Amino acid sequence: MTSTIPAKVAFLILTDSPDRGIPGLVMASRLKMNRGADVRVLFFGPGVKLAGSGAADQQLADLIDSGVKPTACSGQVEQFGLAEEFASRPIELLAAGAEVEAYAREGFTVLSF
Repeated sequence: MTSTIPAKVAFLILTDSPDRGIPGLVMASRLKMNRGADVRVLFFGPGVKLAGSGAADQQLADLIDSGVKPTACSGQVEQFGLAEEFASRPIELLAAGAEVEAYAREGFTVLSF
């Protein structure tokens, strides 16, 4: 018998390289759209640079369209001076430590890119 419980997958985007980070974002939106997975996406560390650069704007739009709300570490956004870049993007800023703790508590599998 096949389980009807959706997979719980959190994508932690740690890189500022589009070649390394964008595949994770594509996989996240496809898991949500094609498999109905419970998907979370968090940009952390240099990953906030990727999110603020514009290089992944199409993938961010695809995430939103699939029903995934991307998030980023508010402290890292501030540290890298990217508040202006994030003001124009549909990314929620939050405390990354609490978010990662929630992933563990709620049983998410964490994939990092």
